[in-house]
Amino acid sequence: MYFSMDDIGFENIEKIKLMQNESMRWEFIYEIAKGYGFDGIHFTPSLYNEFGLDLHNIPKYFENLKLTLHLGGLYKLTTDKDYEAFDNYLCDSFEIAMKRKMHDISIHPPYVYGISSNERKMCLCFFDKAISKWAKKAIKSNISFTLETHVSGEFFLFSGLEEFIIFADKHPDLGILIDLSHNYFDNYSEEAIIKFLGSRNVKALHISDALQNVDFKKGTHLAVGEGTIDFKRLLMYFSKIPDIFGALEIKAENKKIQSSLNRLKNMF
Repeated sequence: MYFSMDDIGFENIEKIKLMQNESMRWEFIYEIAKGYGFDGIHFTPSLYNEFGLDLHNIPKYFENLKLTLHLGGLYKLTTDKDYEAFDNYLCDSFEIAMKRKMHDISIHPPYVYGISSNERKMCLCFFDKAISKWAKKAIKSNISFTLETHVSGEFFLFSGLEEFIIFADKHPDLGILIDLSHNYFDNYSEEAIIKFLGSRNVKALHISDALQNVDFKKGTHLAVGEGTIDFKRLLMYFSKIPDIFGALEIKAENKKIQSSLNRLKNMF
């Protein structure tokens, strides 16, 4: 198992926004990852857009790290137009991944807040079609294509891990990205996460601490040790999976990202 950088730290965000030169910003990102001690970078396009960086322009020297692509954010998928836009986005993302030898592309389930039951059925049909197409292309491209376990049913397509695994089991080529923070916040215990997902095609973990029965912003994306997740239990189990990685999705100061990474490494 290796650890990958997602969030870069509050102070680093402020620094990079002051840099006028694109090549300097790229170099800064690279040095941040190396400085923390990460073995990889988990690129989220929306975050890098904020930095004024286009992922098509990732410098070649980044290939010294293990690279992955995470298509976060919210998107609806209830019309032909929505499907076409999603399909084009995936096509562009695969081009980026292949250009820089990334080994994984991950996505969120579609956003369903406020849609009707019929629209939800249409969404599932469109999503099933997209996954069938791109999971096969990923295998041919030697890239894993993974779906994140966002399962808050009011907001995302699948209501709970129970529905999520029914869909995942229909697509054996589809990988799974477990969001430990979100799933724990949704009142899944460590044992429940292992029970539902441990025997399936898990490729990656989104790692941040969490609390249960509190406001979402106060209970997720915390530094390791600020919540109540038993990371040692989870990592000792999932680290047995070949080539799995953990991306630190921690919204915090630089020092908390560093301390979180150190604590995780010391669990082995």
